[in-house]
Amino acid sequence: MTPVARRLRAAALPLACALALPACAGSAPVASGARPAGAPAAVRAPARPAAPVRPVTRVRPDVLVVSAAPLAAPVVRRLRGLARATTFRYGTVRIAGATVGLAGVDPAAFRAFAPAGTAESDAVWDTVARGDLALAHATAAARHVALGGTALVGTRPLRVGVLATTGLPDVAAVVADDVAAGLGLPGGNAAVLSAGAGDPAALASAVRRAVGRGTTIHLLTQPRTPYAFLTGGRAAKAFGAFSYRYYDDGTIEPDARWVAANIVRARVPILGLVTCHRLMVPQLRRALAEVEAAGLAGLIHSYDGCYVPRFIERDPSHPVSLHTWGIAIDLDAASNGRGRRGTMDARVVAVFKRWGFRWGGDWSYTDPMHFEVGALLTGVS
Repeated sequence: MTPVARRLRAAALPLACALALPACAGSAPVASGARPAGAPAAVRAPARPAAPVRPVTRVRPDVLVVSAAPLAAPVVRRLRGLARATTFRYGTVRIAGATVGLAGVDPAAFRAFAPAGTAESDAVWDTVARGDLALAHATAAARHVALGGTALVGTRPLRVGVLATTGLPDVAAVVADDVAAGLGLPGGNAAVLSAGAGDPAALASAVRRAVGRGTTIHLLTQPRTPYAFLTGGRAAKAFGAFSYRYYDDGTIEPDARWVAANIVRARVPILGLVTCHRLMVPQLRRALAEVEAAGLAGLIHSYDGCYVPRFIERDPSHPVSLHTWGIAIDLDAASNGRGRRGTMDARVVAVFKRWGFRWGGDWSYTDPMHFEVGALLTGVS
C-alpha cells in the first residue's frame, strides 16, 4: 500500500516553476552528489510525438482519488460523468537515494489542474512532455540535484528539467505517463477532479460513492459551505477540511497530520478528560463551568464521545459526522437516543446554546444527546 493510501491530507495542487520560465527548461551543471561516479548519463526519451500541450483553460483541482490498483474503466467513466477529470499514474520510487511519490501524467490533460501561471506555461509542460523530470524544490535541495542535472529515478537516470513546488499529497516528482510506465508505476490508478462552480465537498461525497472501497479520497480545496454546519467563513477556515480513508464498519481514518494539529485531550468540568477539537475545548469548558456553577452538574450523567471519526449512523452512504472533526459531543446517550424527546434538561441546553452550541433535540429527527459547535465565539479561552 502506498503512502498516499495510508496517509490522508486535504491539500491544494500547485505545480509551479520557481525560476523564470525560460530557465525552467534550460540546463545547469550537475550538482555535487546528483549522480554517482560511473553512473550513466541522463536518459531523455527518444524522439516521440508528444501530446499537444496548448492551449489550456485552467480549472480548480478539488478532489484527488488514489488506488493501489488501476481504476477500472467503469469507475473512470463514472468519475468523468461527475466532473471534469483526468487520470494519471501514482507510485513511490527512489530518487537520488530517497523514497518519494511520483505522478506520471498526460501533460495536455493534467496541466489544466495546475495553478494559474503554471497551467498556461508551455515551457513547463513541454519539458515534462519530452521526458524530463519535474522535481520538488525540497527534494532537489535535500538530494543535491540541480536544474539540468541528473537524478537517478530507481535505476534510471533522468534529466531534471523543472524544479517544482508540489502540494499534491506525498508527490515530490512528476513525469510524463510513458516515463512512469517504464518505471513500473500502475496505469491510471489516480484521478483528479474539478467541481467547477459546484461544491467540492459534495463532489467528494459523490466520488466516494462512485469509486467504492479500497481507494483514498482527498478533498483538495476548502468546501464552499463545509457540510453546512459552520457559521461564517472564519469558522470554516479555522476547522478546515481533511481527507480520509473509510472502512466497512462506517469508521473513518482522517489525515494523521490534521489529527495531530487539531485533536487534543483536555480536562473540563463535570466530564473530566475529553478528546475534542482544540477550538471547541474553550467553549465546552466554559459551558460546563456555567452548568456546574448553576448547580446543574448532577443533571449530566455520562460523557459518550466527542472525537469519534465516523459517518453519521456509521453508514458510508451518509455524510461524515461532525464527531470526525471533534466538534460535537454526546451526553447521557442511554436516555437520549435518536428520535426520542430524551431527558436532557432545558436549563443545560440553554447554557450550551449560549456558548455557541446547537442541540440535536431541536432537529425534526431528534438526537437529544448531541451538541455541536454552531459558531466560534471570540475571546473565549
